[in-house]
Amino acid sequence: MSIASTEAMAAAAEQRAEDAERSPLPTLLRIGRVVVWIVWAVVLVTAILLLLAFFLRLGGANPEAGFVQWVERSVERAMGPFRGIFPTRELTGDSVLDTSLLFAAIVYFVIALLVDALLRWLTARLQRTERETARLRAEADQRAGQAAGERQAHLLAAQRAAAQEAARQQAAAQQYAVAQAAAEEALAQQAARDAIWNVQAVPSEPVAAPVDVDEPLVPPPPTDPPVGGPPA
Repeated sequence: MSIASTEAMAAAAEQRAEDAERSPLPTLLRIGRVVVWIVWAVVLVTAILLLLAFFLRLGGANPEAGFVQWVERSVERAMGPFRGIFPTRELTGDSVLDTSLLFAAIVYFVIALLVDALLRWLTARLQRTERETARLRAEADQRAGQAAGERQAHLLAAQRAAAQEAARQQAAAQQYAVAQAAAEEALAQQAARDAIWNVQAVPSEPVAAPVDVDEPLVPPPPTDPPVGGPPA
């Protein structure tokens, strides 16, 4: 794989990671989860209060007691849509069977279960989004590290190739210097041999004997005439 393709893949992975990190979806999921959690808590507490009010009336609790009055006030608004659905029956004494309270409590419990399911779905979706973002970030970091490693390897390879080329050039220069020195030495030896040959080839001239100036010159002896007398 070439460096250009590796860097392109690293850039694409970085872009995906940045898009996932800048996405507003995780923030919206967190806000939605908080809102749903608050709704779930309110609905669950309302259902518990409705069920408590049902048992207080069923048990004939004193309506003048502070706690009973607080429970009645708390469920007053929640009972608005359900009031009068079923008739109220007096059992014995102060005991009252308010089926509307029980039905409202059941409905709110069902709503709480539905909201709880929505809360769980939002939590799971948020966790998946966070895991996906973390995965994209890890992949981008891995791609970036791989690209950096390949760039470093390419740089080292280029430096190694440059060093080898410099070593080859230095070896070639040394070989050239050795060859040049050998050639110069051969030329010098040839010149020396030529000089010796030229000296040997020059003919030697006779050397005149030295004349002693103090010794008197003696004329050469006369030659004897030929036998038979002078010629006629």
